[in-house]
Amino acid sequence: MSRYDIAIAGAGPAGSVLAALAARARYRVLLVEKSHFERPRFGETAPPELRQALTHVGLERLAQAPFCREAPEVLSVWGSDEPWSRHHIFSPYGTALHLDRRAFDEALALAARDAGADLKLGCAARFAARPRGGYSVQLSTGERIRANAAILATGRAGGGLGLPYARQYLDNNIAVSARFSLPAGHLDTRTVIEAVPGGWFYLAVLPGNEVIAVLITLATLVPSERRARLRWWLEALAQTTVVRRALHGCRLPQTLSVANARASFALSGAGDSWLAIGDARIAPDPLSGQGIIWAIDDAASAMELLTRMEWRDLARDMRARTLREVEAYLFERSRVYLSEQRFKDDAYWSAVSRSPASVPHRPAAPADR
Repeated sequence: MSRYDIAIAGAGPAGSVLAALAARARYRVLLVEKSHFERPRFGETAPPELRQALTHVGLERLAQAPFCREAPEVLSVWGSDEPWSRHHIFSPYGTALHLDRRAFDEALALAARDAGADLKLGCAARFAARPRGGYSVQLSTGERIRANAAILATGRAGGGLGLPYARQYLDNNIAVSARFSLPAGHLDTRTVIEAVPGGWFYLAVLPGNEVIAVLITLATLVPSERRARLRWWLEALAQTTVVRRALHGCRLPQTLSVANARASFALSGAGDSWLAIGDARIAPDPLSGQGIIWAIDDAASAMELLTRMEWRDLARDMRARTLREVEAYLFERSRVYLSEQRFKDDAYWSAVSRSPASVPHRPAAPADR
């Protein structure tokens, strides 16, 4: 039976960066990813601070082509019919970035492998605590391994995989997106954000000749039948001004992708020799653009804490950190959404205006092991 110091489930930014850092520090690391990075991934926009975060973990090469392209400006229509522009020339970190998240996440996983982590793709894992400490990890390949510590980096939609993990959701958001091929000569690479009745759009020009337009809305508002969903999405798109202008000349989409966009946090996210990081610990609203930064910071922080703290202290530290960050996030989220008053009687905007501005009541979490 193979033995590892750390077994990590999920090869997104948090899991892969932690795997790379731990492998460089000579830990025996298993990184398990259930996909083969064969499908597009959600979360294409990143603030300028991503450059600093990647440099901090020695992966600055991923802040350039072919993994991303520069987005020098944000153009938003929010709270007013007049577009408002913010140029990243004022950022000390340079421009924002639009990511090919599939290629970016795959490159992170391969960087972890190159650092010495054992990477298993197309493989799921389930953890079971061992009586004498550590975990037995059952892989979907049929292999069983042992690990001294278990890390959940399964994203905003992942479960506990046998660990006493519990998550609380803060909204019912869902992302419905379409991809467009850009016409020749299209040079506008700004990030576009536009509020409409029923939700809000963001638009990002990706590496290559592609642009993605994403509608964030309530899951209850999305038609279940595919053709009805496409008509509904196009009707929402028709209510935009800046987004439609940016897509001028693009062919209308024939298919849509739907992804979980619910903000959430871990009620129980750490315990005896296990820890949740990245979106499994705290998953922000896509409007914040901070998810990928928080994930990389989680990985770096977890690596530092693992080397100098006992698990009991680490679990307590991470719980307190999560609650502080959720409080700050909810306050800022409330401020931003309440600044949009044009559609206050609309179903979506009525729902988000009722979102809590402080940490909601927390039911008892499962006992940590």
